[in-house]
Amino acid sequence: MYQKTNPEIEKKIQSILEGDYEISVLGTNGKDNFPFLSKIIPLYKSKKLYILISDLSEHTKNININHKVSLYFSLKESNKTKSNNPRLTINGIVKKNVFRKDDKEFIDLLSAYAKIESGSKMWGMFTDFNFYTLDPHRALYVEGFGKAYQKNYKNDK
Repeated sequence: MYQKTNPEIEKKIQSILEGDYEISVLGTNGKDNFPFLSKIIPLYKSKKLYILISDLSEHTKNININHKVSLYFSLKESNKTKSNNPRLTINGIVKKNVFRKDDKEFIDLLSAYAKIESGSKMWGMFTDFNFYTLDPHRALYVEGFGKAYQKNYKNDK
């Protein structure tokens, strides 16, 4: 059904993860088993995907119940047929990183995150905000009609 990724597609996926997208959305399993979607800003650093989210938010409460998530990236819409624009979905498992706010790793992550989300330097220090890491299991990159590529991370390592 889907083509396997190749070096050219891997480069495009890498570019998206590094920030070449318009919107990113986190999908979690929500109340009454309905999908729950939230706009988030992921950070790609040291070949890992991080999200900085509040423990008080609904998506984080959902993650505490079910760690399986989807992360959707919408690219710039350049085609008149909107459904023919490129996009990337990553399915995986999210895990909370346990850092003290004065840990060097936390400070380094927050500094990198502040470059892509300016207000995070302040609210990232709130006690309820934590970094979570996404362990990817599957990527689906759709470049347009008839151009869909899949990567299974657990089988490709």
